[in-house]
Amino acid sequence: MRMIGPLDANFGWDGARLFDVERAVPAASVPARLRGACAGVHIAEDRARVIRDPLGINKLFWASGEDGELRFAARPWRLVQAGCPFDGIRAVPPGTAIDLNSIATEVRTLRAPQRSVRPGDSLEYIARRIRSTLDLYCAALAAAHPGTPVYVCLSGGLDSSAATVLARRHFADVTAVSFDLDRAGAPPSADRLAAERLAADLGMPLLSVTVTVESVLDGLDTALVEGIDWRDFNVHAALVNVALARGIAEHCAAHHPGTAPLVLTGDLANEYVCDYKAEQYRGETYYSLPRLAPAALQWVLIRGVETSHREVGPFQAYGLPLVQVYAPAVDHYLALPEDFLAEPARKDRLCQLMFGDLLPDYIYGRPKTRAQVGDAETGRGVLGACVDNGIDRAWLRQRFSQLHGVSDPSLLDRFIRAGRYRSSVPTPGEKR
Repeated sequence: MRMIGPLDANFGWDGARLFDVERAVPAASVPARLRGACAGVHIAEDRARVIRDPLGINKLFWASGEDGELRFAARPWRLVQAGCPFDGIRAVPPGTAIDLNSIATEVRTLRAPQRSVRPGDSLEYIARRIRSTLDLYCAALAAAHPGTPVYVCLSGGLDSSAATVLARRHFADVTAVSFDLDRAGAPPSADRLAAERLAADLGMPLLSVTVTVESVLDGLDTALVEGIDWRDFNVHAALVNVALARGIAEHCAAHHPGTAPLVLTGDLANEYVCDYKAEQYRGETYYSLPRLAPAALQWVLIRGVETSHREVGPFQAYGLPLVQVYAPAVDHYLALPEDFLAEPARKDRLCQLMFGDLLPDYIYGRPKTRAQVGDAETGRGVLGACVDNGIDRAWLRQRFSQLHGVSDPSLLDRFIRAGRYRSSVPTPGEKR
């Protein structure tokens, strides 16, 4: 058994404290309710413990060598480079703790999040539980990383603004980071202006990452191999994160040399409250969603977190550990009633209950604009930049195949199917 390359940074949570995956040696106990990003491979002589969080936030793949050696990696391309054909690569199933030896496999299934709406729970009560979980998680992170410089990605929207407020309250050295696309001298985006205003109001420095279209597109290969996905929405989001990661890495090297920072994002809140919609650009529809009732859509979006590493992957490529601060609160979001999930202003209402006047009025009620889309009228977003340069769905699929040594792109349909990576439990001694 062999681990190829590094794992992603782990920020697991057992409901009360951070979970140290390094201590999860074979036969050691594992929290039944493990949340947050966590994946680990602990090899001791002829035994191994393999673990992956129930949402599948951190990625972990395996394949068998010609000699039956089990090889593990956080990215499929590393396994391909080690001589494993792409079609033989499987994901470790999310929510499993697996003990392996040369002849046997023992699998323990960790408790997965599930919808648990209780009629007696008010929205105010659920909001308090979410906020309490976020505060406990951030306090534990701060205690585990004293003096660590923190960067928080601030788009000016509700989720990132709330994450910024949390970072400001729990960490001492925090810099907000704002992305914008430079379009031939056009004025800053509304997101950039909101980020500048909020950072100033919070008394925080703001790192402005403003990049050209050419610079964004230079990150395509990184977005594809580190994001482990070719689907346009996820690639476009990963491209934004590649640009942010590059800017943070350069800033950290200049201002905190020799220091490993933490990066915080407000990612996952969109999945939790179904805050996605299809977009139009040049007469074509992008980012379509399945036509489902709100509760069913919420579950599909949360389940889909397992495929695509659009957040963690690009930052990890630059040596930046990424924390998704909303990750441990998934169970509380799944307690939201379906009629609430159908409300147009659901996110504003919930955030008002969670954060009150800690967020200013100009953040509540802002029209939502994704960095991938930008201004749909002028095509200032990453979506427009890609489409205008001929980088469409077919191009992304073909390039992903090339980077992973796949001669037949139809094989990709087996790698991601029904919103999940192809997965199975590693089998000792199985020769390819």
